[in-house]
Amino acid sequence: MPTLKHVQKVWTNFLKKEGFEAHTLSSLRLISASKGTCVAELNVASQHLNRLGGCHGGLLSTIVDVGGSLAIAASDMHATGISTDLNVSFVSGAKLGDTLSIISRCHKVGGSLAYTDVEITVDEKVIALGRHTKFVRIAHKANAQKKMDGEE
Repeated sequence: MPTLKHVQKVWTNFLKKEGFEAHTLSSLRLISASKGTCVAELNVASQHLNRLGGCHGGLLSTIVDVGGSLAIAASDMHATGISTDLNVSFVSGAKLGDTLSIISRCHKVGGSLAYTDVEITVDEKVIALGRHTKFVRIAHKANAQKKMDGEE
């Protein structure tokens, strides 16, 4: 299965669960994906703003979380693991109507941990930089089961 199609399938499964991601990032658009890398966009809407009218840090942190997961999915993983560490540096601001460009990369999927980074920009200006580490040992078992079941 092509990488973008696979990542779209994983993202659709996130949204179907109707959890936090579905309420916060339902308008996230996947643009492209290749081995270990995912590119997405999100238009900043009113629900994404803090009380001062800027893009909320919690939204940017959520994007780092989800972006890291989607980069792991782009590494041919069906399940994407459990967060163990998330770091976000807020570099600049974004406002209502801005389009956030999100580049997520998975640097390594090991036996226990996966390491990712996420860059969020607006018009090539860095808004936030994040790193996301996930525990994937259990995810490997789920992935092996999916492959055995023929659910590529």
